[in-house]
Amino acid sequence: MAYFGGSNPESYLKSSGSGAFLGSGSKPMAFGWDDALLGVGTALSGAFGMMGAQKQANTQAAIANAQLAAQADAVRNAREMQKGSMGMGMFNTLFGSTTAPDIEFGRQLAAKRKEYSEFLPKQTGLERENIRWQTAFGTSPEARALSRQERMGRLQETIAGYMAQPTGMFGPIARINIESLAG
Repeated sequence: MAYFGGSNPESYLKSSGSGAFLGSGSKPMAFGWDDALLGVGTALSGAFGMMGAQKQANTQAAIANAQLAAQADAVRNAREMQKGSMGMGMFNTLFGSTTAPDIEFGRQLAAKRKEYSEFLPKQTGLERENIRWQTAFGTSPEARALSRQERMGRLQETIAGYMAQPTGMFGPIARINIESLAG
């Protein structure tokens, strides 16, 4: 079998200038293994580069899609929150003007019923008992004596105020008997 540049592969490699593999060749040729390897390497790196670029483009597209989906979710959530707040506003308006007064009226009605059924008779009975005790105390001899003493003390103070100026100008004046005035 004949090889380009020699009779065997080894002589071909030596003559092609590819000394990195099997020794150093002396004369370079127009086409050799270096050129072939360079072409294959370039083709492979170009193919791998295109595959890498495709992967990078796919990754960037996936990132962009994820960002768009997140933005769409944010817009959807904002709309839902607006709908919820609008619904709560409508509910508060309707509840405040229709149901809440009815509930409050029911509470007040129940409180009045309880007051009239349980507390009012007890309060009336306590007031009646209090009036009875005050009447009994006011008509007792001890209460009458205490009341008379209070009236006499007030009368003595009033008379002393009126008698202060004449007593100061003319000297002691005969005392007034207030026993009959106090009642």
